[in-house]
Amino acid sequence: MQLIPIRKRYVYQHLKRLDSDLGRVYSSGEFVLPSVTSILSDTKDKTELEAWAARVGQEEANRIKQDAALVGTHMHSVVERLLLNRDLPVPRSWLAVRGYAMGYRLIEHFFPRVQEVWGSEVPLYYPGKYAGTCDCVGVFDDKPAIIDFKQTNKPKQRKWIDDYFMQLAAYALAHDALHNTTIDHGVIMMISQGMEIQEFVTCGREFDDYKERWLRRVAAYEEKKRGPLQASNHNQ
Repeated sequence: MQLIPIRKRYVYQHLKRLDSDLGRVYSSGEFVLPSVTSILSDTKDKTELEAWAARVGQEEANRIKQDAALVGTHMHSVVERLLLNRDLPVPRSWLAVRGYAMGYRLIEHFFPRVQEVWGSEVPLYYPGKYAGTCDCVGVFDDKPAIIDFKQTNKPKQRKWIDDYFMQLAAYALAHDALHNTTIDHGVIMMISQGMEIQEFVTCGREFDDYKERWLRRVAAYEEKKRGPLQASNHNQ
């Protein structure tokens, strides 16, 4: 049974996602643009991440990241398929079972407060700058919002997740530019592998600040990649 009405207020253009020498990029046939996640990754201070990998060992760090990514993929699959009223395949590993349980728990906790879903796995781009796939766009607590679903090995503190907020800001700016909206709320629905729920919301002046910080990250990325990125777009 479909839990929330899907209201197709906007027509979302299909974008092709590719892995290239520039990292993940999106193409519509008219352009090639770097992904939001590539920009964040390439402009991120990775000192703490590298120190953690050194402490636990690179092999163990890779295993932890791969397992977390797989659990997250299954969690997202549950949420997306339930939103679109699609059948779910039977989970075939313990990591899949864990991801399914997290996805169901996330929906049970948060979605009574979601009044509308405008789209799930929504392709968005900001003309000439970047592109990406937003987990969900809709109405949360009666306000239009960009919604992102996150899994985490351990609960997070708000001060640790600036990049998550900038990801929301990137999608809000793109949606506003393409569809003449004024989305002023970003919502992170997070669940840990221990099944602890966390909610993070940004709005108003704080969200405006994250939008400005995101655009500075885009500018830094463009400066770093200017030569190869321009060459790639020129060849389209």
